[in-house]
Amino acid sequence: MVWLVVNGDPKETHDGRADMTNFEMDLFDTRMTEIKVEKEEKATYCCGYRASRNRIIKPACVPISIISLFIIALVFLPLFNEEDLSSPFKLPTECPNSCSSSLVESIPTGLQLPPPHYNSTSDAWISLVDGARKYIDISVMYWNLNTSDYSTAIYGRRFYEALIRAGRRGVKIRIAQDGSGSGLSDNAESKYLADQGLAEVRSINVSRLLGTGIIHTKFLIVDIENVYVGSANMDWKSLSEVKELGMVVENCPCVAADLYRIFAIYWKLGEPDAKIPEHWPISYRTPYNFSHPSHVKLNGNLSEFFISSSPGPFNPKGREHDLAAILQVIGSAKRSVCVSVMDYAPQTFYMKNNTFWPLIDDALRAAAFRGVAVRLLVSHWDHSRPSIIPFLRSLVAINDAMPKTSTGFGSINVKMFTVPATPEQKKNPFTRVNHAKFMVTDDTAYVGTSNWSGDYFISTAGVALVVRQKAASRQLQEVFDRDWGSPYAASLTASPLRF
Repeated sequence: MVWLVVNGDPKETHDGRADMTNFEMDLFDTRMTEIKVEKEEKATYCCGYRASRNRIIKPACVPISIISLFIIALVFLPLFNEEDLSSPFKLPTECPNSCSSSLVESIPTGLQLPPPHYNSTSDAWISLVDGARKYIDISVMYWNLNTSDYSTAIYGRRFYEALIRAGRRGVKIRIAQDGSGSGLSDNAESKYLADQGLAEVRSINVSRLLGTGIIHTKFLIVDIENVYVGSANMDWKSLSEVKELGMVVENCPCVAADLYRIFAIYWKLGEPDAKIPEHWPISYRTPYNFSHPSHVKLNGNLSEFFISSSPGPFNPKGREHDLAAILQVIGSAKRSVCVSVMDYAPQTFYMKNNTFWPLIDDALRAAAFRGVAVRLLVSHWDHSRPSIIPFLRSLVAINDAMPKTSTGFGSINVKMFTVPATPEQKKNPFTRVNHAKFMVTDDTAYVGTSNWSGDYFISTAGVALVVRQKAASRQLQEVFDRDWGSPYAASLTASPLRF
């Protein structure tokens, strides 16, 4: 018999011989058993396959699992909070049919402008409100429709009566208004609507939320299908004694729904003790911006459309900041940039410590430098700030420095628009001014609610409709050219201006 010594002890082989192959296999089996036991111990330590056969989570895995679930809840659950949007139904994202759009204007009494002429702001508002079936949502700075016996104040009274009619026939009216105490009115008219059960009203104190600022937005949303956005306030003067411009878009639920998301933010911020969230819930987001516009068939022609908004803290993910929209529209222009705005200055006016703010100014200069013809129409009235004139002159002063490009020389020209007033008309304060805020380039129409100084983009709520379409741009260009060529527009360098 053959014996083999293993670990100092004699061992008999399985077949009675000192067979090294059998011995090596025994050693291999022993090693594999040790590896198997080691893997099972590791599996027991944290959720391995073998451990999961009998238990979903081993005790050692519980702390890691809890931490993981907490992180997921902290990051993702707030994004799926839909309840804050306060939408009466699921908001549409597509417009299956062709939408219609039109410009609307307020032309001050006595102002003689050649064609084109568009529907009046007053008639457009009354038509929208009288056609409302279920919902009217309004964003407004202040109310002053029904406070005067002046002859043209009748247009404000007519619209206010239309709101009352809508409330009485059961239309749900919600009003998000400025609550920062602008002092322009006591908002008795919105209070009356609320007291009579005709409307629900919330006031947003932007100063409390941001330290300064107001709700300067002016829009209407009807049945989440039809909208108005423009420069006109809820003031009888804006309907008859102030030059205003806006845009009405009808039968367009995808555009109306996107504007409604902005209204929903105002509505949320109008709650008692409201705070601006660190991250707006996903339901407030929009996929539409300058880089990814909505494709809408507008008046039978395909267009690209988005809505911009300010200030930044009011904007959820996806929403184009109003300033960014302006800079990108100017930056994409190839031949022409035409701007009509009441106030223009590369600075802030309403901060505790006002600062130089040259962002739009630089964009206009850069456009001219690359060969674009820039024209700027700024208002001249009783409340114009003398400081704007040196800034405007500095824009014109660089024309001689423009380099020649493939399209020729760029340029910047500035005119001041003055609405004349009779002695009787002058008795009404804050009238007789071009209050419009719009821009038109080669292929883009921009209709907004903000003046062009820093405050309006830093801490003031405003919106704009931005449309890329040749037909829409052509319409707005005709309005600009009409005003630019009118006797009410004077070159900045042609005559001295009195303030």
